Amino acid sequence: MATRNYLAELNDYELRTGSKVSFEESSPVGPDHDKTFTQWVVCKGEVYPKGVGKSKKEAKRNAAEHALRRLLENEPASNVGNCQSLNDNSVGRTNFKGILNHYCQKKSLVPNYLPVKRSGLPHCPQFTYKVVIEEKEYPEGEGNTIMQAQQNAAQQAWSALQEQSDWDSKVSLRSTVYEDDDPPLMSSTSTSTLTATSLDPTKSSSQSEPMSTSDSIVFMDSSNHHNDQVAVEKKGRADSVSNTPTSSRFTSEFDSIKFLGGGGYGQVYEAREILVNKKYAVKIVRGEEKALREVRALSELFHNNIVRYYTCWMEDTGYMQDSSAGSSSSQSSGNSSVKSLYIKMELCDTKTLRLWIDEKNAKTLQDTNRRQESLTIAQQIVSGVEYIHSQVLIHRDLKPANILLRQDGQVKIGDFGLVTVDDVDDKNPMERTNETGTPSYMAPEQLENIYDRKVDIFAFGLIYLELLWKVSSGHERGKVLRDARNQKFPREYQLTFPQEEQIIRSMLCKEPKQRPEAMALKAELEKLAHTLNPEKTEHQKNVTV
Repeated sequence: MATRNYLAELNDYELRTGSKVSFEESSPVGPDHDKTFTQWVVCKGEVYPKGVGKSKKEAKRNAAEHALRRLLENEPASNVGNCQSLNDNSVGRTNFKGILNHYCQKKSLVPNYLPVKRSGLPHCPQFTYKVVIEEKEYPEGEGNTIMQAQQNAAQQAWSALQEQSDWDSKVSLRSTVYEDDDPPLMSSTSTSTLTATSLDPTKSSSQSEPMSTSDSIVFMDSSNHHNDQVAVEKKGRADSVSNTPTSSRFTSEFDSIKFLGGGGYGQVYEAREILVNKKYAVKIVRGEEKALREVRALSELFHNNIVRYYTCWMEDTGYMQDSSAGSSSSQSSGNSSVKSLYIKMELCDTKTLRLWIDEKNAKTLQDTNRRQESLTIAQQIVSGVEYIHSQVLIHRDLKPANILLRQDGQVKIGDFGLVTVDDVDDKNPMERTNETGTPSYMAPEQLENIYDRKVDIFAFGLIYLELLWKVSSGHERGKVLRDARNQKFPREYQLTFPQEEQIIRSMLCKEPKQRPEAMALKAELEKLAHTLNPEKTEHQKNVTV
């Protein structure tokens, strides 16, 4: 039987209704070896039934279930529409994505799940996806969630494949059951280290912050990661033996191509898609198994504060632009078994949060607007982090260089190259690759091999500190961050930002369990925003009512 992810569904409810949802808890009771935890949900001023468990996670899940059932029962039928009900147990449904992926692996193909549109009311969206395999598009699938739409699209593609004249009935299939919150699988082995530079074109590679493993985006899949790699390698070998010249989709479908940045991970270009006359960011990386998993993961994430993924495709060669000569060319990766993966994403301004902080620090005096601007940015970051955690994922590499700022002030979290699955069992935590991330923002436990989503909270604490506090040099910045790791803050900082100092101090606790959850932090920052600017907060409430 599939276990529903009530926390994710409660987060979806909050997003589609605009209702503020927060969790509260009481002190655990009982002896150390047998404590009982209690949490409850507060929404729209109403307190919902308490959730009890042997761990905080269990209590929180139970509280979310109690609240969600009551909230949906009280929601008018006109608002619920065709939204998925809690009574839909999702038991025994066929995992068509798993079947299709397995079939494609056997045939050395790569299925792409492409978003077509998002329709419906804001509180009850309808998603439409389609499957594209080797440039052939299959019938669209719809659903109330992205996962549901992709499952239905996979079912459509699977049915169409069986009707093809070249259908291979000998390809064996795995029997699998579809679960809404089935977590994606990650490779158990550590990934090779790549060097990358910031997307900020004003910085040289020597000035850029150390990037972890890649600056690409995201993903995972329920299929075996080794099989994914074999499929990519087989496809690369099969295509490499053909002498038929192929035109580049990138250069034929895009123009006004402008180099944004690059490094060991690949290159990023700004390009205008001719057909729709719209500009996108196109990242070109080696088409290896890790990059494919990252792309698949990003395709599952849909949030205002996360860089949006659109589609991807493979080509035999990469693309290289000589900015000095104004010319471009296609270049082979040097390995006939590896193709180039082109990833089309939302184009955000090349200004990163790192550059924003540096600009603020370059000013002679403390910017009087910096405190309010920092809070607005922090609220958007925590909203994105909360969503990532609700999807049972850990970013693992939050830092200013991986957070982009649009001209309209919207914050976008990017670089999901180190995303991994969060623990769902407090008593039996999974072992992970240690020392994964950027050292200056890594939580203490990341040096070991057992940690959870709270590493993102620690990194966010350091980021918020940098957002607020003006430093005059890289040396001073390094000292401030090192001291903050040990709960030491400049005296002037504590006097200037007393509320923020308390919030950041809680995020930087050495003990992960003492750090607040992203949802609790979101509520704290909302309270702070009301304290610092009550008139603006009240106006925003009136606009949304």
